[in-house]
Amino acid sequence: MKRILIAVLLVVNICLLLAVFNDYQPSARARAMSGAYISVSDDANGVFYNPAGICFAPMSASVGMAQLYGQSFSEIKTGSFVYPLPKELGTIGIGAKVFDVDFEDTTLMSENHLVLAHGFKLMEDIHSSVNIGWSANMYNLNMDGYNDDTAYGFNVGALATLHQRTRFGFAVSNLNQPKMGANNQHSLPRKFSMGISYTPYDQVTTSIEMKKDFAEDTEFMGGVELKLFDPLYLRAGVHQNPATWSAGASFRLIGVVLDYAFTQHTVLDATHYLNIGYDFTRK
Repeated sequence: MKRILIAVLLVVNICLLLAVFNDYQPSARARAMSGAYISVSDDANGVFYNPAGICFAPMSASVGMAQLYGQSFSEIKTGSFVYPLPKELGTIGIGAKVFDVDFEDTTLMSENHLVLAHGFKLMEDIHSSVNIGWSANMYNLNMDGYNDDTAYGFNVGALATLHQRTRFGFAVSNLNQPKMGANNQHSLPRKFSMGISYTPYDQVTTSIEMKKDFAEDTEFMGGVELKLFDPLYLRAGVHQNPATWSAGASFRLIGVVLDYAFTQHTVLDATHYLNIGYDFTRK
């Protein structure tokens, strides 16, 4: 009885803290910039953020993992892949995200998120471009002792580049407001994100973002990325609501990309993020 009580309390607290299918930040690069990524989103993990941004990504793949807030029982694992299509057909991408809450040898709760994304250039000239994209999402929730449930969401996004230096991005997640549950239905978070990034020269990118949950408060975040020298990148950022700060680094060599991020919450323990990726176009 005591074990069951502890397990139930554990699941309830995790659900209240993180909410079902909330923003778990599958990208260490994005997390190091405190999530200010909607106007960057130019790698394989862009399938989770802004599908319009994957047009800038080469054929590449990424896998990652983290133990949220340093807790061994709450683990997130991710994978993503993008592939540029011929000519003007754009770029397609796929992604998977699994979040588990474990107790001893039992998985108490598992959130599974699969995404199929497509982005393409709407217009382009020598100075500027406009990309748009969409993604279809399948969400599956499984809790020990209960039937699993599945829902489907639809995201849209856009990314405009001006004079190769400034990007404006926006995205709406779960536009159709999918629901889970039979009797007591739970609406998955529907959010609008809008951001701007500026690259005054090739070595520095700054980004700010606003994210609005249609049912809750507004989040603000900002980050910076610095190319220190050819294989090494440094990043930092701050996030409001919840209040966190982040930092991280990347090391890139012959197509292999190693991304690390560290996020410190004002109350909870720190989270360490790690992504390993590969650029198939690099020799």
